[in-house]
Amino acid sequence: MEDISQLLGTNAIQDLDLSSPQSWSYVIMLLIALLYGIMLNLLYSLYFRDNEPQDASLARSLILLTPTLMTIFWVIQFSLPLSVGLLGTLSFVRFRSPVKRAEDISFIVIALACSISCAITKPLIGGGLILLFLVFSVVRNYFIPQNLNGKNFAVLTYNTRKNPKISDIESILKFAKCKGYEFVSSRSYDGITSFVFNVANLRKNNLNLVKERLELADKSSNINVFYPNGHLGA
Repeated sequence: MEDISQLLGTNAIQDLDLSSPQSWSYVIMLLIALLYGIMLNLLYSLYFRDNEPQDASLARSLILLTPTLMTIFWVIQFSLPLSVGLLGTLSFVRFRSPVKRAEDISFIVIALACSISCAITKPLIGGGLILLFLVFSVVRNYFIPQNLNGKNFAVLTYNTRKNPKISDIESILKFAKCKGYEFVSSRSYDGITSFVFNVANLRKNNLNLVKERLELADKSSNINVFYPNGHLGA
């Protein structure tokens, strides 16, 4: 048994106990990684505003993912064979449900970076990364829409049982003279396809025309408009 441990290079792991400084260092880093996971969960909700689609499962998994990854990197740093074997192990891991938005994948990568920073006992690197994205999220959600898109910035969601093309909805927005619009995402569930658009300077007259055209394409559709800034233009 001792020969196997020497071969795998795991003696350093097995000799750890609660009285050793290295064990307490692991416990502290594990708690910091858990804290980073909670912060990423909150940051996810802040980045994707209430009127943008969120993956609640992914947000919750960040709390579990960060300390788990930190533990994996903490263990394999004591053994080169374990680190090489990890590559083969992770080759069996697959996403059972597709991650459609690159931004969702970015949060997983951030959790990975925070985990590595804790595994090498440099948690300030992960904390600085979270702080950077926190500032970016605040600026993105509370300053850019108001200063660049105007006070009538709106989020338009269109739920329909038909399967229109994105270009069809964009042509309606052009017809309603909505000059600044951006396609955010689309999702199909239970026979209903939901489209999300960010529309700049969506005034009341333009909004009525957009609703009229969208309802003409599908009378059973559901149209929702959110104004993050809290007021509707005349």
